[in-house]
Amino acid sequence: MRAIVYLFLLLLPPLVARADSGPVTKSSALTVLGTPALSPDFPYFPYVNPNAPKGGSVNLATLGTFDSFNPFILRGTAAFGLVNPWLVLPGGSGSGTTVGHVWESLLTGSADEGSTAYGHLAESIELPADKMWVAFNLRPEARFSDGTPVTAEDVAWTYRTLLAHGRPSMKIQYADVADVAVEGPRRVVFHFRSNQNRDLPLMVGGLSVLPKHFFEGRDFERPLTDAPIGSGPYRVASFDLGRSITYQRDPNWWAANMPTGKGTNNFDQVRVAYFRDGTVSMEAFKAGQIDIRSENVSKNWATAYEFPAVKAGQVIKRSFSHHLPNGIQGYAMNTRRPVFADRRVRQAIAIMFDFEWSNKALFFGAYTRTTSFFSNSDLASSGLPDAGELALLEPFKAKLPAEIFATPFSVPVTDGSGNNREQMRQALALLKEAGWTIKDRKLVDANGQQMSFAILLDEPSLERPTLPYTETLQKLGIDARVRMVDPAQYQRLTDNFDFDMTMMVYPQSDVPGNELRDYFSCAAAKAQGSSNVAGVCDPAVDTLVEKIVTAQTRPPLRDATRALDRVLLQNWYLVPNWGNLEFHVAWWNRFGWSDKPVREGINFDSWWVDPAKALASDAARGR
Repeated sequence: MRAIVYLFLLLLPPLVARADSGPVTKSSALTVLGTPALSPDFPYFPYVNPNAPKGGSVNLATLGTFDSFNPFILRGTAAFGLVNPWLVLPGGSGSGTTVGHVWESLLTGSADEGSTAYGHLAESIELPADKMWVAFNLRPEARFSDGTPVTAEDVAWTYRTLLAHGRPSMKIQYADVADVAVEGPRRVVFHFRSNQNRDLPLMVGGLSVLPKHFFEGRDFERPLTDAPIGSGPYRVASFDLGRSITYQRDPNWWAANMPTGKGTNNFDQVRVAYFRDGTVSMEAFKAGQIDIRSENVSKNWATAYEFPAVKAGQVIKRSFSHHLPNGIQGYAMNTRRPVFADRRVRQAIAIMFDFEWSNKALFFGAYTRTTSFFSNSDLASSGLPDAGELALLEPFKAKLPAEIFATPFSVPVTDGSGNNREQMRQALALLKEAGWTIKDRKLVDANGQQMSFAILLDEPSLERPTLPYTETLQKLGIDARVRMVDPAQYQRLTDNFDFDMTMMVYPQSDVPGNELRDYFSCAAAKAQGSSNVAGVCDPAVDTLVEKIVTAQTRPPLRDATRALDRVLLQNWYLVPNWGNLEFHVAWWNRFGWSDKPVREGINFDSWWVDPAKALASDAARGR
């Protein structure tokens, strides 16, 4: 959960005085946008059915492989479904088929609210007036799956272990945390270096709490191949490394009747099958081996769901509108590579992407072009900078692209014919300025070396739009090609920044904050496994990111975010791609669910197996 501005507290009981930090307020929730939508005594999340029946099973599919149950380290490929979905994507699950998890966090989010977290493992939260620390008081009911209580020592051990042995980017994310102290069996306090980073209480509250007694004696930095002990609603019941996992609902889950758990995690079993190819996965769904599918390939959504079960109503196909910030997706250029060090080269590469042709010929007109790192949000830049943005940009004017101050950012718009000659002329002019020339139909530098790079992909469906793009680049004399690898190899290559270009998604939240350090800071550019795949390292970017992290109200946040957006866009670190405001989901008609619209569009965590529907569905599939 990303937070920046003032943390408003849900409960307003009498304040407790502390000499060192001022009055302390005790709450059951934290938010950064006004006040939480739910009252302190809310019985359950409003989008769940509190009487949803428990039972049945669901079969899911994912692509790739796995060889570890530890998602917090660089080594290995972690299994799907280990952590609270709230921690996976900003604002909640948002993925259409995320369900179940093994480890819980101190706080958990609502699918219908942004930048708000409710006490989960934590029964209450304490925050002083000077906001130099946050304390979490754990619920006495909280247990790991082996019956061991979840303690403050587990929380502190988790934090220290992740910083010492977890992914290097953890140190960037939590740089403003001074220390963690255990003040009792169920009380843990995080002390901060300053009170400027408003992210920190929600960030530390979002840590998955691991069982110290399970991990002690193990090498935390090695892939975990034993079924872990967790505090979540599911246990790992069985697995075949690289092929499948079966999660079994814990009938004694401590949070089953808590407000944050009631009506959720209703399936007795969640089986996850791994596929190496999306086409095979789709065929498995059509054959009834997979129960629900979140579709992210527009061609499939338009053409692949015409099989008999859909026409007979046995499979339901539906689009769910969401109200989440979209962020940006694009082909990120690794500026650590000399070929992409020059901004003019990056701009030339970017303007050669013909979105209009791709949308018409490949995507069935399903998408719109993304032109902001903060799209679908009031934080997206547009037009020329206003006074507030200029005040932040002016100190760096000499080193920033002049276009930031003179020309609104735009991407070329073609007629969709595929004959984008005007863009080719613009690209060649930029490349010539950067020292590249055409010789023997090859684009070469001053030493006669041809421009050459590969676009790294791990999902076969991405080849469809990427291959035509490389063919367009080849018309400029560039040796551009696609390099397809399996997900495990892709993770290793991107963790080590050993690639030229790759598809990258920068998700955003309502209130961007600490995650921007991981995306764009100089420190992250040097940290193995960080999200700064483009290698962005710019004093202006670092300064603007810190302005965002420490903003205390919405107006300065908006100014700093829009200014950052302009700097990132005009430096052409990536080729902006496409997006939409819907999740496409298809499922065999065996589920019950609340049809109440939610901000995330869909919250599969709250669905359940409808016995009557399941009986008919299973009979139709010959089960």
